[in-house]
Amino acid sequence: MSSNEGSPSNSGLPPMPQLRRPETFEEKLYRKFSTQPLVPIGCATTAYFLITGIKSFYNRDAARSQTMMRARVGAQFATLCIFVGYAGMESFNLKFAPGYGDDKDNKE
Repeated sequence: MSSNEGSPSNSGLPPMPQLRRPETFEEKLYRKFSTQPLVPIGCATTAYFLITGIKSFYNRDAARSQTMMRARVGAQFATLCIFVGYAGMESFNLKFAPGYGDDKDNKE
């Protein structure tokens, strides 16, 4: 009797995932800002134009308020395009021939 006969076979199952500690908000914020730095900058720019436009509206400066609101829409559009661009870059890969460069990595 071999030592593997008493234990259940694990041949067709994927390996168990490793347990990790949960990521804190600060760690996730740092990780996201370092991988996608233009998205938070775009959000801050949009907020700046929104706040400036509301202040102009409050001060009854209609022309400046309209300009700031148009700039806000442009900043929102740019932020959305950046966000979609990052999402597309993460899902797009340049592996035209899968497995082509794998044996080079395994030999080293």
